[in-house]
Amino acid sequence: MVITLTLILQMLGIALLMTILYVIIGIIPGTDETSVLVPMTVILVSLKLDPLLIMTGFIAAVVTLNITDSIPTAITSIPGGVMSTPLVGPSQTLKKHGYTSYSVQWMMIGSLIGVLVSLPIALAFWGIFEFISVQTGMQVSNFIKQYNEYIFLGGAILMSMTSKKKWVGLLTIIPFGFATAFLRNPSLVIEGTLLNFLVAGRKLSMTPFFLSITTGPLVYGLFELLFPSVFKKQKVEGKMTVLLEQDIKKVKTGTKKVVRKTAISSALGSLLFFLSPVGVTMMLGEFATRDEKDEVQQAIQGVAVVNGISSATYLAGILISLFVFAFPISPAALGPGSVIFNAGANGVDGTFIQFGNSGLTLPKGNLLVAIIIGIVVGVSISVFLGMKYSRKMTELVFKYIAQETVLIFLFSIIALLSFAEAGVYGLIIVLAVGLFSGWLNKKGAGYGVQFMALYAGGLFITLLKALF
Repeated sequence: MVITLTLILQMLGIALLMTILYVIIGIIPGTDETSVLVPMTVILVSLKLDPLLIMTGFIAAVVTLNITDSIPTAITSIPGGVMSTPLVGPSQTLKKHGYTSYSVQWMMIGSLIGVLVSLPIALAFWGIFEFISVQTGMQVSNFIKQYNEYIFLGGAILMSMTSKKKWVGLLTIIPFGFATAFLRNPSLVIEGTLLNFLVAGRKLSMTPFFLSITTGPLVYGLFELLFPSVFKKQKVEGKMTVLLEQDIKKVKTGTKKVVRKTAISSALGSLLFFLSPVGVTMMLGEFATRDEKDEVQQAIQGVAVVNGISSATYLAGILISLFVFAFPISPAALGPGSVIFNAGANGVDGTFIQFGNSGLTLPKGNLLVAIIIGIVVGVSISVFLGMKYSRKMTELVFKYIAQETVLIFLFSIIALLSFAEAGVYGLIIVLAVGLFSGWLNKKGAGYGVQFMALYAGGLFITLLKALF
């Protein structure tokens, strides 16, 4: 396949389109990365566009969303998405001291550093694994694929041990992983039984479960409103007032120190691509800034480091899964990138991955061109707009886009995907998982633990069947 000038122009065009779209989506508070990335990627694939155009648009959307969803957090202290939740604390600190616009600038810089660090690390992984394969004749990716569920289990344990409520996380792993694996494909356990006849062999992919976990706290919060005592406490009347203050002064900061910490943390986040991006961001972000005593300096380091880790972990997870393994080995690839890594069914090759995850359908060099175009367009435009118009964009969103609209959109996407895959059964299951997930989150088993347990779930069923 030859990349022509016409195709390059088309890639630039779709990257520009997706960047503008996800700048708008990113500054809407309350959106979830997976729920807004997956539907648009499905649309691009359904339109049967050139695969390189799909890849360019997808990468542009990923980097743009990771950059812009921090803007509402900086200005209003309301998370733009799940990944921007760790920014709430330091953002509030900077707002208190009058450094709101300054915090936006450092968020943009942090994201830029994260992208610039993760790309060479992903390419280095690719080069190392290619060298090993050539020298030994062993397909390292096929070897690792046999043990990827063990990797996810190890990640779940690590996420639990680094959380505040360690035992809650550890005790959650097996029951949550087993339950989600069973609900995704009940026939793995109950094949040949009456119960299997009742569920009629229905199956669900990872995507609805990923969405139900990310929106779990929201679902559980809405469920609690059914109780009069809770409803009375949380009832709010009238319009919400949000102050969008300007900076009142400038701050002196150790620029080199912030950049160095962000770069090192982003590199570590890239190396931990197989772990939950949310968990890695929280873990490394807190570790990188805890030695700073000054409140303002710590907050500036926090917003830069967290954004850098977020962008790096997402991008590295997708690129390494694609180029090195040709199957999703990271939560970013399993969740937001699930459409990209879907190999099709019945022996039919997918858009990018051959059936059975045996390799890529396109030359890696061509994919790399598409990815670089998506990164360059997405980063340059979103950083420019974020730096210059962040306050104005956020003001427009809060004035004209109701939060209820966003919530309806999220729940509609989850319901559509679940019903399309397994009808009413899918709706019931995903709602139940959302409630269970939200309850666990409230008890201390965070997103990171739940995501890794979800991916390791198949292992628990395999071990159970081996025992009995």
